[in-house]
Amino acid sequence: MSGIIERIERESGVEGLAEILAERLNPSDLQSLLIEVTRRRAKKRSPAELLKDFTTSRFFGVARPNRAALLAWEQLALTLCEGRFEPVELSPVTPLGACSVVATVDQDWSIGTTRRGEVVSDPTNVLALEAARLRQGGGDVHLTTSHRVVRPQNYGDGKMLAHFRLFALVSGGRDRGGYGFEAEALGRQVGLLLEAFGQFLAPGTVLRLGYTRTSAPNVDARLEALRGVAEANGAELFEEVGREAAGGYYAGFCFHIFAGDMQLADGGVVDWGAKLTGNGKERMVISGCGVERLLALRG
Repeated sequence: MSGIIERIERESGVEGLAEILAERLNPSDLQSLLIEVTRRRAKKRSPAELLKDFTTSRFFGVARPNRAALLAWEQLALTLCEGRFEPVELSPVTPLGACSVVATVDQDWSIGTTRRGEVVSDPTNVLALEAARLRQGGGDVHLTTSHRVVRPQNYGDGKMLAHFRLFALVSGGRDRGGYGFEAEALGRQVGLLLEAFGQFLAPGTVLRLGYTRTSAPNVDARLEALRGVAEANGAELFEEVGREAAGGYYAGFCFHIFAGDMQLADGGVVDWGAKLTGNGKERMVISGCGVERLLALRG
């Protein structure tokens, strides 16, 4: 327990306050309590306080991307996704724990709400929920979205906004043996990203595709899939050694896409489908790219 919580309990005279709120109250009662607290706090606020917060907080600042370039990217991505991925539009909020329950990230990386939800901090996790839901009807699922997310981490730059746009891809299917589904999904996702980057960025931009795997069999269908799409799109394929995420966040295989030395996309195989459905045969591959970074590179 943090020192701040200890101080609050000491000053309030309620020992175990955090434990009472988190463990003893049922979710509906806690929700009602938090809604009432929020209502009372909002009622006390002045217009001047509202403007001050809007002006000074990195959570509320307005982004000003190049609209023409953003629309060009969105149109290109949607066109390339046709027949390969189903575009969906996400709600701004998702169930509490959407990231921390299935992935190795702290709940502090997301902003919780008073209504048992959280603000979307990673669209791939929400697409994973939708893919797991759709997989109950059978058949492979391939989804995509472009979504503005909010992340409360402080990156040490007070001028950096806490919200930004991510383009995400998620594929869900059943184990085929020999990494068959993973290979097909990786080829589909990485192939689309390389194709999109190649068309969107300036001619002559050097694309590099790095991969990491925790096991190295003589024949790896996942690696062969990456090799195929790298060759088809003129990208350099290389092995990234010692990337810890391969055996932590990802389930044994992950990749990066670079333009020169700038990272554009990140993705890999995850075990979220198996966790969400309770079926060990479920397989899932995810990837995403930061759109603002892509727009800045295009200039």
